[in-house]
Amino acid sequence: MKDEESLDAGGDKLANCLTSLGHICSDINQGAISAILPFLVVAYGYDYASVAMVVFASNVVSAVIQPLFGIIGDKRPCPWFMALGVFLAGLGMTLIGFVGNYWLILASAVLSGVGVAMFHPEGGRLSNLAAGARKANGMSIFAVGGNVGFFVGPLLTAVFLSAFGMKGTLVFVFPATACALVLLTFNRRFKALGVASAARRDAPGGKEHWGRFVGVMGILGGRSIIEYGMLAFIPLFIMGVMEQSQAVSSATLSFFAICCAAATFLSGRVSERVGTHKLMIACLALTALMLCMFAFNRSFIAAVLLVGLLAVATALFYPSTVALGMSYVPRHIGTASGLSYGVVVAVGGIAEPFLGMAGDAVGLIPAMLILAAISLLSMLGGVALLAIDRRD
Repeated sequence: MKDEESLDAGGDKLANCLTSLGHICSDINQGAISAILPFLVVAYGYDYASVAMVVFASNVVSAVIQPLFGIIGDKRPCPWFMALGVFLAGLGMTLIGFVGNYWLILASAVLSGVGVAMFHPEGGRLSNLAAGARKANGMSIFAVGGNVGFFVGPLLTAVFLSAFGMKGTLVFVFPATACALVLLTFNRRFKALGVASAARRDAPGGKEHWGRFVGVMGILGGRSIIEYGMLAFIPLFIMGVMEQSQAVSSATLSFFAICCAAATFLSGRVSERVGTHKLMIACLALTALMLCMFAFNRSFIAAVLLVGLLAVATALFYPSTVALGMSYVPRHIGTASGLSYGVVVAVGGIAEPFLGMAGDAVGLIPAMLILAAISLLSMLGGVALLAIDRRD
């Protein structure tokens, strides 16, 4: 009992960092799959619709099955899902460069997506348990791994595929295999987290509030749409409105990614000081304001500053809000993790083509204002959630 209380209070920092390492190695592949598309066009002459389907298939399959792995993890802890998931994600990415046939490339992308789906629910569940009492801080450590992976994946793609052609995808199997072996080495330690936390999770105080959890998913879904929209519209704005080069536009997105990673890392500490609800509401309000400012701004220097602030505002509340959602369903943390990292992320990807159509139809400025409106609606959801929690 003493060990369980100690775990709940202080957590297992090594386990938390290992889940973050796994998140890096998993999302390297998720970040790389979009970056590989131009190489597929050049190597095989595929049209844009065909290569876009590679990303679509990987992401949709990943999003749909993630909650299923979460449900399995809630019923029977399976920490080895993380190791196998990371390995399959890297293996699928590697095979894309070796199979040659379009349908086999598509199947390889789906295999990578299955691996990503396998990792996230169990990784999020174990990260939550390893965090002990500091849930927001633990989830920020886990989430920053995803930011790093998304940043590293395109870099590996650019360097190794430029140097070695499509066979350069071999690079992805090495971090995946090494990370999988490390995670398997600590499998018993991860398993102990589930056992030690069973009593706490099944305690009478662990009442579940699925309605509130759905509310959190709505807010995170709005955030996902905003993030995908910014990733699409910011470079278009920088090029079309501010007349900067494509290289400068790409560099701006790299700056956005770095700021997101820094904000994600700090999220837990800030949330512990401010409170998750207040942080969520403030960040969404600031996001709406800065999107409006960005839409009507014509200074490139000001645009870069706004990009950094937008990255911080959208990333700072994300891990703690995921932890808040998990706290509403304490006996279904794996399911909550699968929904938070799978379905919610897919919402942004599904909405992106519609945002693009809106941009074509009404222009970039109204499209940015649409994102601001979504941010305000998400903020109102946060206000409602705060009122309900205070009432109880």
